[in-house]
Amino acid sequence: MRAAVVGIDGSGKTTVLRRMRERGDVIVVHAIRAHDDPDSPYAALSRALAGASAAADALGRVQLKLAVLYLQLCLYGPTERQASRNGRPLVSDRHPLIDPLAYLPMFARTEREDTPGADVDAWWRGQEPRDARAVRDWLVARTGSADPWPLGTDFLDQATRPLQDVLDYLSRSFGVPLPNAVVLLDLPVEDALARTRSRSSRSELHETADLLSLARQHYDTALAWLPRARPEVSVHRVDCRGRTAAEVTEAVRAVVASEV
Repeated sequence: MRAAVVGIDGSGKTTVLRRMRERGDVIVVHAIRAHDDPDSPYAALSRALAGASAAADALGRVQLKLAVLYLQLCLYGPTERQASRNGRPLVSDRHPLIDPLAYLPMFARTEREDTPGADVDAWWRGQEPRDARAVRDWLVARTGSADPWPLGTDFLDQATRPLQDVLDYLSRSFGVPLPNAVVLLDLPVEDALARTRSRSSRSELHETADLLSLARQHYDTALAWLPRARPEVSVHRVDCRGRTAAEVTEAVRAVVASEV
């Protein structure tokens, strides 16, 4: 059984799933942070990609941010296949076939320039040299090119397509099945922003009220469409407003238990 926990940044996904992992009754996989599992064979590459994502945030270039996101999501398939051998229910923090349905349209609404200028070179320089080599090797392995700009542009272009076409593209790109269940952690944008701004690390490119509001709207649209298009996938919504992390964790655990 596979479930995906999704929601805008600040909705509490990582905290909830850390609690579930600590209890030991499920396997937890992070779709874009394989290094959250220190035993992952992809941990070093995942950390390098996290640095590349931060470099894209610093430059404010959406195409570079999405190129890195694509490369991060490419790690999910082998990570999930390895984790599923355990036999316990598998729960993912985000999912490569679900989250882009909300985040690609959000990123498409950001102000951007269509040419890279000097920013691709600046992006490479903004990474640690050893990490940049790992990112470059992974980029070449996945696309046949060391230029991230076409990858990010192509990924961004998917935002203009119908949801079914986007889902087909994601399935071809990442080679993973849809989860059996999707759990949306629903939290108002103002509450989510308060949480993200309390973090010690710097915020990401999309962590603004306007963009998180767009992401929240696109989650609603995508998750209303998904069970009609794919009836085998159940969608659940957990209202997080005014609830403690322990209460939300129990609500998510109940959903997972009901699907097993």
